[in-house]
Amino acid sequence: MWGSMHQYHEVQSNIVQQVRGLINRSVKGDSTSELHRQATRDLESAVTVWHSSFCRLIKFQRDFICSLHGWFKLSLLPLSNDNVDCNPGPSGVYAFCDEWKLALERVPDTVASEGIKSFINVVRVISAKQTEELKIKKRTENASKELEKKASSLRNIERKFYHSYSMVGIGPPDSGSDHGPVLDARDPLSEKKSELAACQRRVEDEMMRHAKAVEVTRAMTLNNLQTGLPGVFRALTSFSGVFTEALDSVCSRSYHIK
Repeated sequence: MWGSMHQYHEVQSNIVQQVRGLINRSVKGDSTSELHRQATRDLESAVTVWHSSFCRLIKFQRDFICSLHGWFKLSLLPLSNDNVDCNPGPSGVYAFCDEWKLALERVPDTVASEGIKSFINVVRVISAKQTEELKIKKRTENASKELEKKASSLRNIERKFYHSYSMVGIGPPDSGSDHGPVLDARDPLSEKKSELAACQRRVEDEMMRHAKAVEVTRAMTLNNLQTGLPGVFRALTSFSGVFTEALDSVCSRSYHIK
């Protein structure tokens, strides 16, 4: 099993190294969608399960050999009634089990475990950046809706305002007509137009922030995946290789047990 895992992780490590060279950073990426967010959440969930399964597998294998070792110790090593430390020596199967137990204890699994855990953190950082980008996108959409609402309101007011003058046969306040009541020479809609201009500037600012957020999210996602994935598979490849060698050494001893 560990030999197969070593082969698979080695292939995966080579693949991520090759894919890293194929990615073109100059290609403009689309903004983050809910589909992207769901894919990132699924990736985080999958890697979390991977880490948990890896840790449980190592623990269960060690617990099994510890239990087996304890049972052999009680069953195969006769104890003297006078001195509990005196025994005729371990049997071949007990020595094999003892070597097996020591091999599993000595294999350094921390680097591999932390490698997977660190990649979980990488995915979480990507998820957080996507969430931030979507918030900016939402603000941009809301600002655009507000702009459209203000523009529509101003158009309606202008139609009603100028229509009211056309009904009585006089020009609008700024037409310079000498007829009709004296009105404020200032454009009575200037305040509304100022509000519309300010809203337009906010929309443009939010659009620029969103474009920048899209660029940052894409660059950070590519960089984190390019640096995170190779590290994970290198750690797993190294660990599974060491584990395989350790167990091969133990198995070679079993052939000499009579």
